[in-house]
Amino acid sequence: MKELLRMLKPARQHWRWMAGGIGLGVAVIAANAALMAISGWFIASMAVAGVTQASFNYFFASASIRALAILRALGRYGERLVTHEAAFHILASLRVWLFKRLIPLAPAGLESYAGGDLAGRLRADVDSLENLYLRIIAPLFTGGFTILLAGLFVLVWSGSAALVLVGLLLLAGLLLPLLARHLAAQPGKRSTELAGALRTTVTEGLQGAEELLLLGATDKQAQAVEALSSGLVQQQVRLGQISSLTLAGVTTCGALAMAGLALVCIPLVQSGQLAGPNLVMLLLFSAASFEAVGPLAHSLQLIPATSEAIRRIRELADAPIPLPEPLQPQLPESCRIVLDQVSCSYGEGQAVLKQFSLVINPGEQVAVVGPSGSGKSTLIELLLRLRPYQGSISIGGCELRDISPDQLSRLVAAVPQQPHLFNSTIRENILLGRDVTDEQLRAVLADSGLEQWIAGLPQGLETPVGETGSAVSGGEARRIALARALVNNAPILLLDEPTEGLDGAIEQSVVQHLKDRLQGTTVLVVTHRPACLALAQRVVRIDKTV
Repeated sequence: MKELLRMLKPARQHWRWMAGGIGLGVAVIAANAALMAISGWFIASMAVAGVTQASFNYFFASASIRALAILRALGRYGERLVTHEAAFHILASLRVWLFKRLIPLAPAGLESYAGGDLAGRLRADVDSLENLYLRIIAPLFTGGFTILLAGLFVLVWSGSAALVLVGLLLLAGLLLPLLARHLAAQPGKRSTELAGALRTTVTEGLQGAEELLLLGATDKQAQAVEALSSGLVQQQVRLGQISSLTLAGVTTCGALAMAGLALVCIPLVQSGQLAGPNLVMLLLFSAASFEAVGPLAHSLQLIPATSEAIRRIRELADAPIPLPEPLQPQLPESCRIVLDQVSCSYGEGQAVLKQFSLVINPGEQVAVVGPSGSGKSTLIELLLRLRPYQGSISIGGCELRDISPDQLSRLVAAVPQQPHLFNSTIRENILLGRDVTDEQLRAVLADSGLEQWIAGLPQGLETPVGETGSAVSGGEARRIALARALVNNAPILLLDEPTEGLDGAIEQSVVQHLKDRLQGTTVLVVTHRPACLALAQRVVRIDKTV
């Protein structure tokens, strides 16, 4: 439970919504119990008045019943509205919190996770935290407050009756749910693990469908999915059986509470210490108060699965940052880049770069060439603070480790080998919220080779690129990323295969435009295409590390 509450810390600014939902939940249950109690008392009192010919003012009781019925209906609507609004606010805050934790980890800190597993943690596990407030925290607090109020209400008429009711409410709302939680711990945790494994297997199967078809491994993949799916269904059936047995126990406790109150209160009626209509009122109040403890069993049963989802998320969020943000950031004085005896490896594997040194003076354009796997793209990632390294990398006399990511983003722009496009328009993917004039934007489009292509599109710059750029070709996506980097107008530009996927004529045009535009800009271009070498004043070769 402590871990569940700890997970709510990123959403603590929404405590008013959470408290409001719990308060409305208590009010709804109290209104329903009071409605049942007054209805029973009213019917019994009317019967007694009819037998004894005594006068009876039924206006107050009937007005109270109508008022409580209206209050219950409005309260139920308000409770659903507020609790779901709170759940959405919590999920939104948790997603932002997790995204902020993951930004410093990418890519080096996330490479140990399979793509499907990572996607499952970011989507399904976070989505499952909707249960955290809506089906765990809120019902538990609502049930606890309601048990206390129910005991105090019955205590007004009989201490023994209050003791019986509270005892059975605690049995139904605490002991049975704790037993259910104990029984559900293993299948709940196992179901979350299987669901994550199933998502990973299905995602990887879809991503590698072509390879599976070529290798004839589709049947094996299908069998793996079927085995995981069957295991997940088996665990869910066990959880359903536990939930059904617990619900039956709660219903039994409700019946025992009515019987217990009758046994305790009938002697009081016979002795004249308790009016007959009040007995009926207490019995119906007792039955209605069990509405509060009904969800508690399911709430505690959800804790193991939710705790496992939280563990998976915290494991991801608490991963060590490959290159932590400096406590006392330094501000570079120039754009001079110096790499001195730099080495880098992926995880525990072989070094990709080994004791590599390079000096790029301010305003100099340098091209880096070499065979595939020699570390050319890794060099770009190192200069973007995306990977840990040994040795020294400095910009303007400041060690890269001592430059904050915000400062670096103002100093360096980059076009990665696999640029990411957002599911938005071409304009929004280029600008990313920056304010530029129409003249500046036209210049960027011309220099990145996009002007003619965009002019031929019916929607122009407002053309959607699709999810992850699915509506554009690889060459078009790369030119959009190039335009994005040029709009940044940073003093240092890093280019990783900027003309990959372009035909010869467009490539020559883009290279010529860039050559004119980048005069005076410090440029590092990684390429294997001869045309791009025209961008460089100097060419450096990296040999593959043995």
